[in-house]
This record gives sequence, structure tokens and C-alpha cells, in this order.
Amino acid sequence: MILFHNVRILELEPPSVSEPTDVAVYESYEGDRAGTVAAIGPNLAVQYPTAKVAGEGGYLSAGLVCGHTHLYSALARGMLVDIKPSKDFAQLLDHLWWRLDRAIDPVILRSSALAGCSDALKAGVTSLVDHHASPECIDGSLSIIREAYEAVGVRGILCYETTDRNGMAGARAGVAENVRFAKEIDAIRASGAKPLVEASIGAHASFTVGNETLEALADAVRSTGRGIHIHLAEDKFDAVDARHRFGKDPVERIDAVGALNDRSIIGHGVWLSPSEVEIMNARGAFLAHNARSNMNNSVGYNILLPTFANVVLGTDGMGADMLEEFKFAVFRHRESQGPWWPGDFLKVLHRGNALIERHFAQDFAPGTTRASTPAVAPTSTLVTSGEGRFPGFGTVQVGAPADLVLWDYDPPTPLVGDNIAGHFAFGMSSRSARTVMVAGNVRILDHRPLYDDATIQAKAREQALRLWKRMEER
Repeated sequence: MILFHNVRILELEPPSVSEPTDVAVYESYEGDRAGTVAAIGPNLAVQYPTAKVAGEGGYLSAGLVCGHTHLYSALARGMLVDIKPSKDFAQLLDHLWWRLDRAIDPVILRSSALAGCSDALKAGVTSLVDHHASPECIDGSLSIIREAYEAVGVRGILCYETTDRNGMAGARAGVAENVRFAKEIDAIRASGAKPLVEASIGAHASFTVGNETLEALADAVRSTGRGIHIHLAEDKFDAVDARHRFGKDPVERIDAVGALNDRSIIGHGVWLSPSEVEIMNARGAFLAHNARSNMNNSVGYNILLPTFANVVLGTDGMGADMLEEFKFAVFRHRESQGPWWPGDFLKVLHRGNALIERHFAQDFAPGTTRASTPAVAPTSTLVTSGEGRFPGFGTVQVGAPADLVLWDYDPPTPLVGDNIAGHFAFGMSSRSARTVMVAGNVRILDHRPLYDDATIQAKAREQALRLWKRMEER
């Protein structure tokens, strides 16, 4: 048993801050309820005298979720590579990112994934949804990333970015890798284990996925029971290309082949139409909003953002600092004179947990399938009993997954439920993450990683130089 003593529980939805209390957690090996919250209440040290104390004081919340990232870009930070000037987004992909993904080999991939996962944990992010590409290292690539997730101890969803841009053989290999990996996860679960990593079916974007490949992706979605994860209308060109070449809007293309469902993740969606938003909402699909990336790539602003039912926040590979991403999402929306306020984006930040829940609920609610994830209304009521109940991800309640963050934050003004969003926007930062736990395993304790982070970072620097050199050769 692990104990957090005298902490204030911080809930994001509905927002609330508790009085100081204790929280006990079943460790990862403690029976059927392993990796969940065991009890909440005062003086739990008396009830659990042998519990290991993971922290005292501060604010305890559910871990944050990054709803869309690219771990292969972890070694691109400060890149020293000669990149041609790009006049538009399509040229930027060709001159930079497609050169980078072709330069990835298994060793580079492993280092990149480890470094990205470590950065996420240190920022209080316990779940990462990755969208991977490595055209010269496709087969088995998702298993390499899974091993990195498990070594560091972070939860997440993986897919391979299928595309026609490297030929039809490459496209078929991409589909096959997605299906292979989904079966790998099914086998882990069939063995009785609760995997830290789940699968989705990945595709790059509408403009690099033809009808033959899209049909194959739809078959993969149906055969595996997963959802598609794809960039759509990140740049205006993607939307125009879909209408010109295929006679349909990008979302209509995905939906027409039956690939859109309530586990689908649509990255960016900057240039989607109102009718496409309606389709996504009807299917229960998620929109991953990546404010900093959209700004960096000058692709425009998603003025329809408030009309999407399931908006989550992602970084598109620009690290995994979700409090930083939250701030940019708030301020860019305010600059665009949009109707949302910080409180609305607090709901968006929290909704990443709904995405995780749709993939992992079956591990906590027996009999649940991916197609029938329970809709559990979150509550801030503190309870000390209720074993067997599954209150869902993204909350600190008995029975909830123990993906938790203890924050060091000494606010100069009162912190209560009504102003959590204001403190996130104008005060708290990822530097406040003191102790981080995933599935009942403490991975960072008092700001100190409980894995060999120094070696991870040293090897990442070595592999970054290799990656940059390989890019120069392409």
C-alpha cells in the first residue's frame, strides 16, 4: 500500500479542492484492485501502518493526458540540420519532418521514445497518445515504443502513421504494423495482464492516403475493434485536396468507409467544415487540438473549436507539457476573440481522460468492451469504501486508476474549485509536479525519477547526433 498524507485533492471536472486528507493506493501487484485508489479519509496511516508514504502536503490530482503527440520528434529539439526554406506547410513536411522520419532506425527510435516518455512524466503527464512514423523502420516499431513506455512507466495509446507517400508497399506495411500491434495488446490482455499501452489504427493525413489504403485502414479498424488516429485538415491544402481528388470532405472520406467511431482521434481539424463537425460529434470522435503546433506551423486557427463535442489537448510532438499547452490554448483562443474562457479549456484538458477511458475501461470494469465504455458522471464526493466501483479515469476516488500527480504549489491567493482554471492559466506550471504515479507505481518521487533518467538523456543526445547526420544524408 502507498499513502499520500495530508493532501488536498484537486479535481478538474467538476472543479473542486478538498480539505486536507489521506489517500491510500493499492500497488501494482496487490490483487484484482492493483493500481487503483484504495481509500480516502483522515488518519489512514493508522489503518495502513505499513504503507509507504509517497508524499505529504500539496495538491493531489489525476495525471494529465497528452491526446496527440509524435515521440519521434523528441530528438528534434535544437536540431542542427540544413533545412531548406519552406513557403508553406506542405514544403515544411517535405523539407523537415519527412526527412526526419526516414532517418529513424530502431536505436534512434528507442532513445527518442524513452526521452519523450521521461519528459512527459516529469511534467505530470501520465498518459501519452503517440502517432508514430518511421518509413525505414516499420515492422516492430510500435513494440519498441511500447517497451519504452513500460521501462519509464507511462500509460498510452500507440499507432503507426500509414501513408502512401513512400509507395504502396510502405502503405501496406503500415496497415500491417497497426494490426500486428493491436493483436499483441490483445494477447497481453488475454494472458490476464493489464497493459499500460493500447492500440489505435494510424494514418498520416487525407492527402497522403488514397482510397485503397483508406479501405485497408477501415478494415483494420473493424477487425481490431480500435479507432483511427489521423491528421485531418491541419492545413487548408488537405481539405482542398480531399474535395478535388475524392469529391468528399476529409471527415466524410473517413466516415464513408466506416472508419470513424467513438475511439477515433482527429488531429488538428483546423479547416474542417461545420458539417464535418456534426459527423464527428455524431460518431463520438475526438478532436485533438494542438495550439502551439498550429501557431508554429502557421496553419491558421480552428474557429469552430467550441462546436466540437469531444475536444482534447495535444502537443503534436512539441514536448508533453500539458500545463504549457493549456496556457497557449487559452491565450490563442482569447486572441481570436473566441467565446471560451479558461474554465472551458479546463474541461478540455480533463477530457483527455475520457479518451484514455475508452481504451482502458475494460481493465477496471469487467465485462466492458471498447464499444460500450461506461459513461460515468464524475463526482468530487470523498468516499472510503465502494470496492469494485469504477468511477473512471481522471478523478481521485476509490476504485479509480491510480494515475496520480502530487503538485508542489503554494498559491499567493486562495485555490478553490471555482478558480482552478485561473491558477492553471496564470500560476501553476509543470515544475510543480513533485511525485508522479502510474497504475499504482511511483515513477517520480520528490522530483527524482525512479528510473535511470541520466542514462536515457545521455543516450538521447548521442542518438540525436546520429539522427541529424542521417537527415543530412537524405
